[in-house]
Amino acid sequence: MLWPKFPTSGGGQTSLGVSRRKDMGHFCRICSRTRPNERFSGKGHRTHVCKDCARMPRDKREALEQEEELFTYMKQSQMSEKNIGRLTTVAASENPRIAELAGIVLEVTKLNPYMKRRLKALARERRDLLEALDRTGRILAHHW
Repeated sequence: MLWPKFPTSGGGQTSLGVSRRKDMGHFCRICSRTRPNERFSGKGHRTHVCKDCARMPRDKREALEQEEELFTYMKQSQMSEKNIGRLTTVAASENPRIAELAGIVLEVTKLNPYMKRRLKALARERRDLLEALDRTGRILAHHW
């Protein structure tokens, strides 16, 4: 059973005097799980990739990383020129799914680089782009 998270005052005890369970291990950024220390190799500790994910084919692992990166771009409140440059690079990917997703996110960014009222502007001006976002699941980034 996981203990509820209470604000701590240090020493592993909460301000209410109730001790809480500490999460052990490391977080794998590919499979998004907290894994025990033994599930990471020496380089895996530094790169936050567990042994199971390190055994995955490189192109599959990179596709997962890029898909997660595109999802985080949609959660950002403002897209910088550096982010737009990165999206342009990812849109030229050899993986057709990643290239399609990056193209959609890049079009949304060019239409409205700020998150405020982004969906409203898409619904008003580019209904096809809003439907593409919904189809690919990128619209969830606004509500998560």
